[in-house]
Amino acid sequence: ELKQWLARFYARPGMEAKLDRKIEFAEDEELAELKDIWDGSVLRNFKGPDNERHFLDGNGEGRLVFGLNQDGMNPYGNRTAGKKVSIGPIYLVCLNLPPELRYRMENIFLVGIIP
Repeated sequence: ELKQWLARFYARPGMEAKLDRKIEFAEDEELAELKDIWDGSVLRNFKGPDNERHFLDGNGEGRLVFGLNQDGMNPYGNRTAGKKVSIGPIYLVCLNLPPELRYRMENIFLVGIIP
């Protein structure tokens, strides 16, 4: 369950500070290459109910942003002959984490698996 996972997620040493940090992003709005989702303008400029930028300031309110991902694979490897089988995990990744921590297994919530 997501609530239990979030409780364990926050309870890990140093995690709350990592999640509530001030988001860093590229200053140049005209970048040819975006290196992180926060370099784009949508989340960076998203306004909250107070009409201020909602996610960037790390104000201690736990304003988390998650990416919902789905992937597919053949569990038996890449076989060219025979029956084709695939499974697909659906998972959440917390985008508030620094990029180097987001996709570590301990930071991913498995929502489900598509058989």
